[in-house]
Amino acid sequence: MNGLAKQATSVLDQRKDSGVRNLRGVRLLIVEDEWLLADDLARYFSNMGAVILGPAATLEQAAIHTQTAEAAILDIDINGRRVSPIADQLLRRGVPFVFFSGVGDITIPEHLRCASNLWKSSTSKEVSNALFPPFSRDDDKPTSPDDVFALLPKLRLAARLLLADVNASDRLVERTLELALRDIDQRQAGLSTEDWLNRVMHNVVSSDGAGLLN
Repeated sequence: MNGLAKQATSVLDQRKDSGVRNLRGVRLLIVEDEWLLADDLARYFSNMGAVILGPAATLEQAAIHTQTAEAAILDIDINGRRVSPIADQLLRRGVPFVFFSGVGDITIPEHLRCASNLWKSSTSKEVSNALFPPFSRDDDKPTSPDDVFALLPKLRLAARLLLADVNASDRLVERTLELALRDIDQRQAGLSTEDWLNRVMHNVVSSDGAGLLN
């Protein structure tokens, strides 16, 4: 097994066995107007290897990073202004994000309710688990073919966590979808779409990790 594949396998083993996140190189946007809280989040995620964009204390500062962010933590209310325009831009790009709020009477638009909404009393670990969820959970597993589109943000992020190179991770997603479509008849009965795609992705990295960099 080549060095890249061994590294990727090691990361997967850590995630499965201990829940440790390896966010090396993942560009994480933090939009938060409370400086101490923003600093705590930035320190926590940078210690896991994430590249912090911001923290942004205004919507204008946040807008600068919406085209390069690969994940985001969004305070719902930024100095009295709703963060929805930033969330909309991230949603269009398929970037996963979570809301982080200290205000209980703000209504989140219907089309943005796909994102988790955490109170600011939540720990950084809880935010991490919401933004980068474990691979397999028994609840809310998609099963229909249409769910592949909804899963693309999570699939792209999973690829990015495995391969630090952005272009290589995009190729990994493409290769995963190609093989999943080709081998759909081999899919185990009862296996969710998400679990199936993650399994195919892991096999691609183990067998051809170095090739994805070329």
